[in-house]
Amino acid sequence: MSVKQAPGPRGMEVLRTFRAMGRADPMQFWRDMHAVHGDTISLKLGPLAIWFFASPEAIYEVFVTQNRIMRKGLAYSGLRKLLGDGLITNDRENWTTQRQRLNPVFSPGAINNYAGSVHDACEAGMAELKALAESGKPVDFGHAMTRLTMRIISLAAFGIDLTRGHDEIVDAFEYAFAFIADITADPVRPPLFVPTRENRKFKHALAVIDGFLDELIDQSRSQSKPGGMSGTIFSALEGNDRKMLRDEVITLYFAGFETTARTMTFLMHQLPEHPQVLEQLRKEAAGLSRPGGRDSVANLLPAATEVVNEALRLYPPVAMMARQPNEDCVIDGYPVKANSLVIVCPFLAQRNEAWWPAGEAFAPSPETPLSGRLLHRGAFAPFGAGARMCLGKHFAMVEMALAIAMIARDFDWRLEDPSPMELEFHGTLRPARPVIGHLSVR
Repeated sequence: MSVKQAPGPRGMEVLRTFRAMGRADPMQFWRDMHAVHGDTISLKLGPLAIWFFASPEAIYEVFVTQNRIMRKGLAYSGLRKLLGDGLITNDRENWTTQRQRLNPVFSPGAINNYAGSVHDACEAGMAELKALAESGKPVDFGHAMTRLTMRIISLAAFGIDLTRGHDEIVDAFEYAFAFIADITADPVRPPLFVPTRENRKFKHALAVIDGFLDELIDQSRSQSKPGGMSGTIFSALEGNDRKMLRDEVITLYFAGFETTARTMTFLMHQLPEHPQVLEQLRKEAAGLSRPGGRDSVANLLPAATEVVNEALRLYPPVAMMARQPNEDCVIDGYPVKANSLVIVCPFLAQRNEAWWPAGEAFAPSPETPLSGRLLHRGAFAPFGAGARMCLGKHFAMVEMALAIAMIARDFDWRLEDPSPMELEFHGTLRPARPVIGHLSVR
C-alpha cells in the first residue's frame, strides 16, 4: 500500500500554530486548521506526533478496522480523576470482561423492555419543568436539561427519584467536568496535591459526588426488583470491589445525563425556529402512551427520533475523540507511528456536504430516516463506532426521543436570543453562552 504525506503546519508556522492552540477553544482551533489543510492534518508537539482526521473513511478505520491496536491513552488521563476505571476510560485487560457483562443490559431489546420506566421518569421530569414554567422566571435551558436528564437516569436506571439536594449534585458534576476539561486542555496546571482554589473546589465537588454515589448504590441495590433495570445493572456488576462498582456506576450515570443534556439543550435552541417540525412532534406525542410490548420508541416516535438524530449530526456532544495506536499503522493511507495522538472529528465529518447535503443547517427529515440518508458508515458517529461504541446509545436515544416529544407536547418556549449559536468544546460540545428563554405550559 502506498502512503501519503499529510498536510499540516511546517517551519515557522508550527510556532504560530502552538500559540493559537493555547489561546483558542479546541473546537475552533481544529475548525480553523481544517479550513486551511483539509480532512487530514499532522503536526508535532515536541516528541509527540499529532494526527487529526475528519474523513468518514479515517473515522471508520480508527473506530472499527484498527480498533484492536487503539487505546484511549493520555487524552483520557484527566477524565480518570472523575470516572476512575469505568468503561469510558478503562484501557486495562478487564475492559472486555466488564463490557461483555453490561452489553445485555443495554441491548436494544433490553432497553425496549425498560422503555416504560424511561417514559415514567420523563413524565416526572415534565412535572418539574411545569413548576419551572409556572414560576415565570427566565430559564437557563442548559441547566434545566441537565436537571431533567439527571432525574431521568436516576429514576429509570437506578430507581431513585432525585429531588433532595438536586442542585448541589448538578453543580458538583458541572464543576468537576469543567475542571477536567480545563486540565486536559492545559496539562501544565498545578497537580491536585497543590492546594490551589480550583483544586480545593474540585476535591469538594468530588466528595459531594462520591457521597451521592454511595447513597445511590446502597439505596438502588436495596430497592431493586428482579428484572428491573437497576437490578439487572447490579447483577451484571456482581463480584466487583466497591471502587470498581463506584467507577462503573459513575460512568453509566455520567454518560446517561451529560451528553444527553447537551443534545437536549441544542434542540431547545433550534426547534423554535422550525415550527413545522415542532407541530409534527406535537401531533406524534398527542397519542403517546406508556411504551410496552414489541413496539420500540423509534417506531412509536419516528419524528422525535429523527429530530434527535439531526441534533446529533449537527451537534455531536463528543465532537472529537482521541486514540493512541500501540504499533505503527496506516490510517486512510497515511503512516502513523505508534503512540501518536490520533484525533478523529465526527463534528466535521457530519457537517461535510459531500456526505450530508444540509451541511451546517439544522434540517431534520422526519419522513426520511437517517439510516436511509447515510452514505458512509463513518459519516455519522456521535456515539463512536465499533467495539467501543457508547454502551448507552440505545438508552440515550429512547430517553431523548421521549423527552423532546413530551416537552413539545406540554410546553411552548421562546429564546431571549434566537441568533445562531457560537460553540465551544469544553469536554463536550456546548453553546459558548447560556441558552436563556421563557417556558410556558400549553
